[in-house]
Order: sequence, then C-alpha cells, then structure tokens
Amino acid sequence: MTTQANNKSKNNPFILSNQVKAILHKKGLSKVFNYADYNHFKEQCKNAFNKAQEIADKFTEEHQEQSDLNEYVF
Repeated sequence: MTTQANNKSKNNPFILSNQVKAILHKKGLSKVFNYADYNHFKEQCKNAFNKAQEIADKFTEEHQEQSDLNEYVF
C-alpha cells in the first residue's frame, strides 16, 4: 500500500472522530479534542441519533473554555 493510499484512508470525512473534530473546529474548540475523552463520550452517546454532534456537545460541556479564535488579533 502506498503512502498516498494510507493518507487518504486517514482523511475520510465519514469517520466519526473526523466529524467530531470538524464540529469542534467550526466552534473554535479544536484544541479540546483528545482520543481518551472521545472514546469515553463515544460510549456514552452510542444510542444517539447524531453521534458526532452529541459527542461534540459533550466536549463543549466538559471544557467551558474560550474559543481558539479569541487568541487572534483581528
């Protein structure tokens, strides 16, 4: 398998963790994502209709921090 094929499989937008990261990134909270919490929240939200949104909401509730975007001067 080539490196390009390996990289393409890792960047699949349908992977649940990538969906959660994308939601958090849109909210400016990408730095709060970690796989330990992700696996814990994934187990808690296994019966949810929209798992990615529910897991992202759990991250948001757990980490009441300011957005990443506040660090930039506009």
